[in-house]
Amino acid sequence: MTDLDQMLDAVRATPTDARLAGMDDAVLTGMADRRERMTARRSLMLAGIVAIGIGWTGSILPAAPAQAMPIGMSDYAPSRLLGQ
Repeated sequence: MTDLDQMLDAVRATPTDARLAGMDDAVLTGMADRRERMTARRSLMLAGIVAIGIGWTGSILPAAPAQAMPIGMSDYAPSRLLGQ
């Protein structure tokens, strides 16, 4: 046997570390957390793009002038009491 074979036999004979038993759960949990963060990030980016699009569209389209219609205004409304 060569030295390499003896070293591999020695490694094979040593007991495994107990922390390796829980490694699968930790890795899968980490992958699930990362997937959730990526989904949240995509949702935020989509909401931002939609907001920018709505703002851009609203700034380009011609807007009709606003007209106040005082229908049914009470005599006790603050604007009436102040004389406006």
